[in-house]
Amino acid sequence: WDEKRRQLMGQRDQRLLPPWVKLPALANALTEFVRKAQEPGVGADELGRIIEKDCGLTSLLLKTVNSSAAGFQHRAKTAQEAIVRLGIRSSSLLLTTAQMNELMKSSQSKVINTRGFFCSNLERALFARRVARLWNLDEDLAFAGAMLCDCLIPVLTNQASESYFRLLGVEANPPRVCDFEGQEFGWNHAEAAAYLFVAWNFPSDLVCCVLLHHKGLAVLKDATLRQSAVAAVAIAGMLPDQLRQEPAGLDVLKRLQAADPRFDVAELANQVAADFREMEPSIDNPFPLHRRLRTKI
Repeated sequence: WDEKRRQLMGQRDQRLLPPWVKLPALANALTEFVRKAQEPGVGADELGRIIEKDCGLTSLLLKTVNSSAAGFQHRAKTAQEAIVRLGIRSSSLLLTTAQMNELMKSSQSKVINTRGFFCSNLERALFARRVARLWNLDEDLAFAGAMLCDCLIPVLTNQASESYFRLLGVEANPPRVCDFEGQEFGWNHAEAAAYLFVAWNFPSDLVCCVLLHHKGLAVLKDATLRQSAVAAVAIAGMLPDQLRQEPAGLDVLKRLQAADPRFDVAELANQVAADFREMEPSIDNPFPLHRRLRTKI
């Protein structure tokens, strides 16, 4: 995956972002954990000590491993125990997704409704996980990649609001958001997030999920990508959202549904609704995905 990432991204780095983009900051303990977790031979004891430097991350890890959904008989009492039970990779993806999710929740935007953004973002992640399950791909990676791929949207729509308002003002044949951003800024939010994640030492397969999340069916033409969570994230990236990121996204989903009888968009959306209620029972989602798709698929 390191080689695949280098092929896709070349030698450019996070400096492609101009100074006006004020980036979120990760907790120091998470940055250290993610970097250390990728070193060969690292153990749960060492990683647990890193996480225990941050009470919030420790609490999150224990809450997850001790939840009824995790299915463990005995409660974990330390971060080390939780990492052993979940595994290093799953722990890393869980903590990374949770931290970025908190940053997105706390973001402000002049253009999008941030609560609606959170709901559709979570729905997309749950959709990607369902697609990964259907195609026997990495479910944890699909969920994390889809959850994180638009993490810069609140920041960008707030700091470059005039540009995005102009985009939303296009009624006839609106452009894809990535195409608009490329013309407006010289880069798009998928590239920006991917290069940021490289700077934060995020795993290369997760970076590829984020970088390619608007490539749609094109990823299925690559032998490596179509057998990975990248494919599930790219398909979930076609779902409708506030910014109309993929104006023809539903057509892409319909073509895939026609080609693969297992891929039933309406049924997947119903499953996502149930998953959403289970994961976030206290959040009211007034415009759930299955209702938005009811008259379109």
